Amino acid sequence: MKKNRIVLYIASSLDGRIARTDGALDWLFAVEGDGDNGYAEFFKTIGTVVMGRKTYDEVLMLENGEYPYKETPSYIWTRSKQEATEYVTFTDESLTTLLPRLQEQSDGDIWLVGGGEIIKAALEADLIDAYTIAIAPVILGSGIPLFPEGTKETNVRLDKIEQSGQFAMLHYSRPAKEATS
Repeated sequence: MKKNRIVLYIASSLDGRIARTDGALDWLFAVEGDGDNGYAEFFKTIGTVVMGRKTYDEVLMLENGEYPYKETPSYIWTRSKQEATEYVTFTDESLTTLLPRLQEQSDGDIWLVGGGEIIKAALEADLIDAYTIAIAPVILGSGIPLFPEGTKETNVRLDKIEQSGQFAMLHYSRPAKEATS
């Protein structure tokens, strides 16, 4: 049986920012893409959504309070205790426990949506299997970094580069582990 992957699928500015300092993503929607930049095809592979609480708040703001992944089991990683809603489960469970458990339970890959803190923690625990990073031709100069200061040095393998409108779609994966004898 194929193991579900943990996939980071995210957009970044050319200078490595995933949002303005205040969390705003307006710059992202000003860039010409190619349709949905492959998002619909990507989302067909997803069985579970996981994101940090700040990213969840931003998603709700962008969607006028409507959660866009209502049909997909969703987990919001947070330090604060919150009751589950109709569509999401809030959790402070360790990612080293949560993500492997979700891999076993999910009907598809796990989408690690963001933001920077959950990405850093997932990298620290070596949990990300694949990366799709859409690079927008925008230099913000400041903002929330894709990989926050102190993120563990990690080697990845470049699998493919595509152009989607003005976005460069970079596809990476975890290098195969060498067999030890």
